Amino acid sequence: MSKDLGYKQVKNVESRRTWDRDYYEAKAKERIEQGDDYQEKDEGGPARRSQKEEFQPAALGAAGPAGSARAYLKTRERKVDLSSKLGKTQVVTAASTPSQQGGWYCEICKCGLKDSINYLDHINGKKHQRELGYSMRVERSTVSQVKDRLKMHKQREEDRISGALKKPSAEDEFDTRVREAEDNEERRKRQKREAKRLAKKKQQEEEEEMEFQDPDMAAMMGFGGFGGGSKK
Repeated sequence: MSKDLGYKQVKNVESRRTWDRDYYEAKAKERIEQGDDYQEKDEGGPARRSQKEEFQPAALGAAGPAGSARAYLKTRERKVDLSSKLGKTQVVTAASTPSQQGGWYCEICKCGLKDSINYLDHINGKKHQRELGYSMRVERSTVSQVKDRLKMHKQREEDRISGALKKPSAEDEFDTRVREAEDNEERRKRQKREAKRLAKKKQQEEEEEMEFQDPDMAAMMGFGGFGGGSKK
């Protein structure tokens, strides 16, 4: 018979949730190997779409050519990353998925490309853009859009010129430093000449004072008998 202990008993601790260490180690390794191409898989669902801009579909309800369900082709806001794989080593095995077979892989069209040139041609091509919901036609710019664009470029050029005027070139900065050095040297020479002139003037004044002072006083001070008198 079980005793009534007066409190709720805890279930078997062995039934508590445990973590599959091997699973998460394999997942971390996969993330490191794939880098930017890594796709997080949801449990019971498809792999999440990569955040790369070249894989983003057209927005729902986006404007497009007349009679077409596809959106106008638009420019990318960022450059396509074609250099992140440079100098990296990728391990390829028989069990590797198509996206891990080396080279470049388009997850939209489910195809592999051998190099970055072919990859760039592919994502800019008609097939890839159609899969994203874009047509190969661009929207015709209105007069106001053209004016705004020209105004923006004009302002950018004015800012560039203004910045160039404010910031002296390296050559102008060098010339300025040379002139400052020359001015400092000329100032130092003037000060040296002025000090020499004052010292000479002071010496002359002292000699004149000695010439006109009392002879007896001069003799007493030891200034007499400089050979100025006649010898007997």
